[in-house]
Amino acid sequence: MPRYDFSCSICGARFEQQVPFSGDLQAVTCPKGHRQVRRIYSVPSVVFKGSGWYVTDHRPGGAASPKTESA
Repeated sequence: MPRYDFSCSICGARFEQQVPFSGDLQAVTCPKGHRQVRRIYSVPSVVFKGSGWYVTDHRPGGAASPKTESA
């Protein structure tokens, strides 16, 4: 179940709550009981590890594609 960040429009409280994918975000209340909350969007953290990524496997100097022989 995903966790979303919310902010209360009345008291300014910031909190995190689990809401199912099919859940109603309008039913979320702040810890003080206020119903006027808005979801805060944030950038997900992504870590690229291992080989196979452009930065680690890119050949500098613009290497050309392999040449093929014509018949």
